[in-house]
Amino acid sequence: MISELQLYNFAAFKELKLNFSPKINVIIGENSCGKTQILKSIYALSRNDMLKSENLFDLFKPHKESLGSLHHRSSSEDALLSVKDASDRQSKIVFSAKSKSQFSEVLSDASVPCLLIPTKEILSLLPAINSGKTSKESLSALFDKSVIDLCELVLKAPSEEAEKILNSDPRASTLAPKLSKALGGRYIIDGSEQYFVAGSYWEKKLPGGSKAQQAQIYNDYTELKFEKTEGTETSVMMTAEGYRKIGLLQRLLENGTLTQSGVNTILWDEPESNMNPSLMRMLVECLLVLSRNGQQIIVATHNYVLLKWFDLLVDSSKSDHIMYHALYRDENKVIRSESENDYNMLSKNAIAETYGELYDEEITKALG
Repeated sequence: MISELQLYNFAAFKELKLNFSPKINVIIGENSCGKTQILKSIYALSRNDMLKSENLFDLFKPHKESLGSLHHRSSSEDALLSVKDASDRQSKIVFSAKSKSQFSEVLSDASVPCLLIPTKEILSLLPAINSGKTSKESLSALFDKSVIDLCELVLKAPSEEAEKILNSDPRASTLAPKLSKALGGRYIIDGSEQYFVAGSYWEKKLPGGSKAQQAQIYNDYTELKFEKTEGTETSVMMTAEGYRKIGLLQRLLENGTLTQSGVNTILWDEPESNMNPSLMRMLVECLLVLSRNGQQIIVATHNYVLLKWFDLLVDSSKSDHIMYHALYRDENKVIRSESENDYNMLSKNAIAETYGELYDEEITKALG
C-alpha cells in the first residue's frame, strides 16, 4: 500500500507531499490542479517496467518526448517522484530540467502493486484491440499507457470459470450481485465475444447447507449462479457509457484482477464520469467493501454527490477510514494541498464552494 507520495519540480507541482490512508483516499480540486498527474505518478512508481523514460512518455504524453518536458517550468532544480509503502520502503526517480531520456537516480524498493482506472471508459475499445487489426503504435498514438494497460487486464482470460472466482472470495461474492442488480445483467468478455446480457445472480444451496447467515459459514454452503435472460444479448456499444464503467469493475472481479493478482491499491480517476447520480451510492458501497477487505482506494473526483456518499456511508464501527486531500492554488498560483479525515473540515474545497454559490443564487432568485 502507498503511505506517502512526494513530487518536487514535476509537471504541475513545485512541491507536494501527501500521506495516504491505508483505506480510502479522495482527492479533490479544481481543473488543472494535477489530480490525474498524482494518480499517474503513483502508477508509474508502482511498476519496475514504468521506470523507463519511454514508458513514462507513453503514460504522461508530454509535448516532446524528453524528461525535461515533464519538469516543472519555474524551477531549475532536479525533479523528484517518490512513493513509500507501508513498510517505509521507497521507489523514486530523479531527473534534471535538461534530461532527455536518462534518469539521474532510480530506486525501486517499494512494494506497491497498483491498478489505475483512467477517466475514459474502455470496454468499447476492446473489440478493436482484441481483433489485432490495430497496431500497438496506433493505439499508443491515440491513448496513454494507462488505457492500454487496463484494456489488456480486462481482456485477460480468468484462470478458472468466473463463478468459481466469485465464489472463492468474499469481496467478489458480495459485490457481483450488487453490480449485476444495478446493471440489470452482466457484461460477458470472452475473447472475440463481448456483449451485455440481462439476468441476475441467485444463491444455490449446496448439500449439507446451513441456514446460518454469518458471512463465511453461509458462503460455505451456498454458491452464486448467474441466470441470464435468453435473447437479451446486446452489443457493448449499445449500452450506456456509465453502465460500461460499472461493467469494468464487474469484469475485474470476474477475471481475478482484483482478487487474485496481488493488487493492493486501486487508483480511479473520476469514477463518476458519465455515470448517473443514482448509481453513485452503489459505487461507493462497492469501494467501501473492497477497502474493508484490505484494498487501498485512491480516487480523484469533481463530483459532490460522490463525495457526500463517501461522507455519509463511512462507518467507523467497520474500521472505515477516509482521508480527503484538497488541491488548490495559493495567491502565487502554486499548487498546495490540505488533508483532513473529516470532509467538513476542509477549508479549501472548490466543490463545496461552488455548490454553496449555486444555493445562494437559488435563494436570491426565490426571494426576488
